[in-house]
Amino acid sequence: MTELKKSQAQTIALQREQIEILREENRLLKEKIDYILRQLYSSKSEKLDAAQLELLLNPEEAKKPGAAGCEEDAPVAELKRELRVVTVKKPRQPRLPKNIRKVEEVITPKEVLENPAKYRKIGERLTSKLDTTPASYTERIINRGVYTTVEASDAILVAPLPPSLLDGSILTPSLLSSIITGKYCDHLPLYRQAQILNRRQNINIPRNTMSDWMEVGADWLKPIYNVMVGDLRSSGYVKVDETPIDYIEPGHGSTKEGKLWLFHNPALNTIIYDWHTSRAAKCLATILGEESDAFRGILQSDGYSAYNKWANEHEGIIQAGCWAHVRRKFFDSLEEAPQQAAKILRLIQKLYQIEKHIADSPPEVRRHYRKTESRPITKRLYRLFNKAKNKHLPKSKFGEAASYALNQWKKLIVYLYEQEVDIDNNSCERGVRPTKIGLKNWLFIGGAQTGWRSAVLYTMVENCKLQGKDPYAYFQWVFEKLPTMTNQDDMRKLTPAGWVETLRDVEEAAA
Repeated sequence: MTELKKSQAQTIALQREQIEILREENRLLKEKIDYILRQLYSSKSEKLDAAQLELLLNPEEAKKPGAAGCEEDAPVAELKRELRVVTVKKPRQPRLPKNIRKVEEVITPKEVLENPAKYRKIGERLTSKLDTTPASYTERIINRGVYTTVEASDAILVAPLPPSLLDGSILTPSLLSSIITGKYCDHLPLYRQAQILNRRQNINIPRNTMSDWMEVGADWLKPIYNVMVGDLRSSGYVKVDETPIDYIEPGHGSTKEGKLWLFHNPALNTIIYDWHTSRAAKCLATILGEESDAFRGILQSDGYSAYNKWANEHEGIIQAGCWAHVRRKFFDSLEEAPQQAAKILRLIQKLYQIEKHIADSPPEVRRHYRKTESRPITKRLYRLFNKAKNKHLPKSKFGEAASYALNQWKKLIVYLYEQEVDIDNNSCERGVRPTKIGLKNWLFIGGAQTGWRSAVLYTMVENCKLQGKDPYAYFQWVFEKLPTMTNQDDMRKLTPAGWVETLRDVEEAAA
């Protein structure tokens, strides 16, 4: 072979190698584009039933009668029998409450009205309809008489004004409660609330005035918020997550991205929001504390590096991982590696089935079944993750999912040995949803220095919802209490949980 032909052969081989590299890069880019399109336009649900997974794992076997996930896995079926778990269909809630105000309309036939002596009543037929009355507003005028003594006309006596939320303002507990609930619970921006008041009630309260009132409300609630933060910090188990929220930065001509941080403890049934303009690890200090009063215990989160940095810089922190994030990454890789991903998803599904059926069990039962049923499954998953990492490109969706799971492995198995720890961080992530619904309406939260008030108000609203109560009722109650409180009073009684306890005591006393 001449030198020319050798050179040409080498050039052709090099070109073929480059073509293969470009072809693989093109495939990976297409996968990423498909993934982005699914995130934008497709359903976000990650649920896959047993039939779907069986179809992916064994396409031919799944076509046979009874093969599509009809029978449960033996460990789960046995677990059901031992725990005597019975699925009960939830009864339908009544449409109308028992204590609703009732107005009766009596309709008598025309023939009876014309000749009542000819008829006698033998029964009734009742039909319910639901009427509504638009919100009404009342101007409450406080009339304080001015007095003087008969002997000395220059001695003036006037009754003092009752304590109020904001001196010299028309603001009342009910009005402030309505505006806060409108924005942070019903997701109505302040400018829309101002328009509704103006158009329907002919009441003119500018948006910037309402915005100032939000800060007034947050200022009053901050001591209660601090008590809730202290209880969470001393709880020994905290879930944490963060979500982007835009804010206005004067002089930039556009919004900038800040972060709303979420901290949740399932046992306390408490969720705390915090605001920062960054995702740095130091942002955790506001809620988790520093030095002697710092949080110590189990910190559950996703794989974001700030949590690792925080744990490494503070003593007494055990990090727990989130299986939902692992499942999500393998779900996103289904199209790339359907059989391998389906096998892993099916095993993760078994872990969740076990958790579902021991959710309300005593700690020792949870510990036992996690050790005997869940632990062997996690060992199988660990082997599959290693196998996937070795056989798939690191930049592929499936390779990325396997690498993520292996990097998080020590954190993922913490829940097997700590019975109070959940399998995932979902209960904390659910706290993100209300902010995203609101964000579509109000777009940004204000300035960088005002984000803290949204954190305080969201905390109160979402904790009321966790207690199954109406945030408006809580705000009205607490804003009536706060102006008369002193620093020595127990602020813990004014938390949403304390309010619910007070309601329960009142109901029991009335009974």
